[in-house]
Amino acid sequence: NIRNISDLANSLLELGRIESGLDIFREDVYLGAIVPQAIEELQYLVDERQQEIEFESSNSIPQIFGDPMCLRQVVENLIANAILYTPEKGKITVRLVIEGEQIIFQVIDNGLGIPSNDQPYIFDKFYRASNIPESTRGSGLGLAIVKSIVEKHQGRIWVNSQPGAGSCFTVVLPTS
Repeated sequence: NIRNISDLANSLLELGRIESGLDIFREDVYLGAIVPQAIEELQYLVDERQQEIEFESSNSIPQIFGDPMCLRQVVENLIANAILYTPEKGKITVRLVIEGEQIIFQVIDNGLGIPSNDQPYIFDKFYRASNIPESTRGSGLGLAIVKSIVEKHQGRIWVNSQPGAGSCFTVVLPTS
């Protein structure tokens, strides 16, 4: 319980810093390196759950101007959520492509999916989808933090999902 309260307090502090614009350090960031590194670091979870993870990428992903730690947090959170909510032996696809002046980052899984009546609220603070088992750990702040980071980078995020068929989280970030 102490760890859960500590995690919650840290998440709230982090969200407050992000929303206020504090601690946002910007430099040229290469998502083409961050995404595969995050997949590699989370591979042990994929292996534990006997899942398959596939990475698809355009050949020439440009750098973007942003906070490398925050952008890494977006990538790790979305991939970790896909691992958590995808059943054993499930499949996760991580896609990073360039389209015009935008980088599109997607995490696609064949997991639980999100009921349509929950989807408008999934990025709200403390919101958890109605079909998540109560035993599943989490505070409902992860996606709120992700959305805040994406918006601080002039990006957009949304989800397409069907219960029982999985979810596709899409992040679009400007290249300039």
